[in-house]
Amino acid sequence: MEEAAVTAGIRAYETLALLGRLVETEANRALQQFGVTWEEYLVLSHLHRTPNHFLHMTELATRLGFSRSRVTRAVARLEPRGLIARSACPTDARAAHAAVTEQGVTFLRQSNDTYEAAVRRCLAGLRVGADQMEVLANQLQPLTDQHDRPTALTGCIAHRRRPAVH
Repeated sequence: MEEAAVTAGIRAYETLALLGRLVETEANRALQQFGVTWEEYLVLSHLHRTPNHFLHMTELATRLGFSRSRVTRAVARLEPRGLIARSACPTDARAAHAAVTEQGVTFLRQSNDTYEAAVRRCLAGLRVGADQMEVLANQLQPLTDQHDRPTALTGCIAHRRRPAVH
């Protein structure tokens, strides 16, 4: 790769990383009124958007790009509030599941508008329309897709004791 492309790539990465930190900071400020951090909100939101509303803790960390210990700490803060339930994996004694609870779904409904407004405030500075934002999202998505990562849930779904949250 030629030097100009590497330099442009580094500049693009650093710009995206800064944008991510700015959005995270704004989201943290906005979510303070609900007593959660941005990373806790992401854990809840991501679990809620999965088809069965639960994931292996390791898979959750992978999908969010967080370390396993970061996800474990976030879940440990959400669990006593009844927003997430943790359970042993019925097919792998070494693994644990995290699932969003009904109380967690209610919490997401109450806090979602605030979260989205914080993100919109940050992205408003980009001065791009909804169509352009969609194009940008579509261009960035392949960089973070998890298609080549195996899923551990195939055998777990049939063994879940509690019904999925809707």
